[in-house]
Amino acid sequence: MKNIIVKGYDISKQNLKGMTPDQYIKLMEFQNFSCPLSGKKFEYSHDEKKFVDKEGRKSSIIAPPVDHDHITGFIRGILSEKLNLLLDQWEKKTYGDLSKPKELTNYQNDPPAFKCIGKVKYK
Repeated sequence: MKNIIVKGYDISKQNLKGMTPDQYIKLMEFQNFSCPLSGKKFEYSHDEKKFVDKEGRKSSIIAPPVDHDHITGFIRGILSEKLNLLLDQWEKKTYGDLSKPKELTNYQNDPPAFKCIGKVKYK
């Protein structure tokens, strides 16, 4: 495996979902290495060679999900696993008549990725 090192981070095992390594780190920096909705911090794991969401699954430590619009295919940001699941449920309309939190709508309408790396297609 080829080492991918950007600004001192070896992200060789990071799934970039269509972003270049530089775009991934730029977006992480723009988001202050945290989820733009919850503020939960992402940690860098030297052993895993990627950023991880320590508050995600308890059975395994996973990378924070790269969120994207399922209609346009554009990457919106990097969310905590829990917020990514919540947003997905709202988009699938599984909450019935409950009003969607304005923070989710604001994020969808003005995603951090657009401000930082432009419109990049999720892969």
